[in-house]
Amino acid sequence: MDSNALRDFPCAVIVVDEALSPLAANREGISVFGVRAQSEDPGEVLADVKSAMEGEAELAQQLRRAMGEGGRPGRVTEFRWGRGDRIYQVRVGPAGEETGAIALFTDVTQQVRFEETRETARRYLEDILNNIQAGVVVMNRDMRITNMNRAQEEVLHRMEIWINWIEAIGMPIDELLTKDADLPWEEIRVQVLEKGETYTAPKRIYTTPDGDTILTLELTPLRDQQGEVIGAVQVTEDVTENVRLEEELQAAELVAERLEAIRETAVTVNHEINNPLMSILATAQTLLMAPKGLDAAIEKKLKRIETDVKRIAEVTKRLRTAEGLKSEEYIADGPRMIDIGEISEADEAGQG
Repeated sequence: MDSNALRDFPCAVIVVDEALSPLAANREGISVFGVRAQSEDPGEVLADVKSAMEGEAELAQQLRRAMGEGGRPGRVTEFRWGRGDRIYQVRVGPAGEETGAIALFTDVTQQVRFEETRETARRYLEDILNNIQAGVVVMNRDMRITNMNRAQEEVLHRMEIWINWIEAIGMPIDELLTKDADLPWEEIRVQVLEKGETYTAPKRIYTTPDGDTILTLELTPLRDQQGEVIGAVQVTEDVTENVRLEEELQAAELVAERLEAIRETAVTVNHEINNPLMSILATAQTLLMAPKGLDAAIEKKLKRIETDVKRIAEVTKRLRTAEGLKSEEYIADGPRMIDIGEISEADEAGQG
């Protein structure tokens, strides 16, 4: 088989004998080894190719193995071989009636680079997926799981669903989330996959061995480069702590509102009641300072008036400066009253 017979091959071709010496090659086959057909003598060109091939120990090893495996008629063996910055897919088969073999070299450099880039990107995206704190499940258009991160595994395990991401691959999402059987999965499928809209479920409460767990669940369309919906991404987030903090904040805001109402009331009381009481207090104290001769009963009542007026003043003061709310029973099984503390006997003595 000469080079002319190989001219119409759509790829680089070299025919070698059992000793791996080239018997024929087309122009593309010669160029694989960096040889230029500068001579019109095919023998000189093939000699240059042979010289170049002798420096390719890996190729020689692969060709010998392929020729050994391809001894039966019609048997073709494939392998990849790299030379310089190029990568070739080599197919080796019997050379027809001649001894030796024919090798076809297809340049797959771009394809290999693309596969490497895609694999790197896939691993990179998986790393990102596994570092996301929220649970993530990726599904195809049949709502079957194609990927799931570690956070989602932890969510499932907390709900005593003992399954890992490998076991989940290929499973319908409604079979995985057995505790969400009440979700309208068919409506979700239509909304997300057919209409291309995001579905957000209300906060869901699950009873777990560690107490109630509150989760949010959202399904978003997954699109390809052309914008076509090819699946869905479900994000599950544990908001138990956030809900607890929100409830505490709401309770604190309620207390603050009540405290402000109490302070406003105290200011009103101070203005509308304390001012007249001060007049009463001044009158009682003036009478107590009068010359001796007051009836003992009257003197006792005046001192009582003085004490009670000071007590009322202390109550309004405590209401104005209250920092917290504590209530106690006013009547058993009845209304409650705000506890603003007791005025001690020492306080009353100091006000005398």
